[in-house]
Amino acid sequence: MTTSSAGPADAAAPHVPVRMCVICRERFAKAALTRYVKDEHGNLSIDASMTSPGRGWYVCDKPECARRFASYRPAARRKGGKNA
Repeated sequence: MTTSSAGPADAAAPHVPVRMCVICRERFAKAALTRYVKDEHGNLSIDASMTSPGRGWYVCDKPECARRFASYRPAARRKGGKNA
């Protein structure tokens, strides 16, 4: 009886972070999306480095998503979780 010492086929594949477009709700590789964060004035601005602290909103490159995101206003997030 012969056995293979190789693990699963995807064991060598690198991990690719996945994020969801806030408009169309489709999932994409993080690198394929544009990340937006709120600036000091509360306006959404592009986070080109994708490393700014705080909540980020990701948008894909579909023209319809870009058009709809232009008027997007994110809701305030509650602090303290569900039961707070």
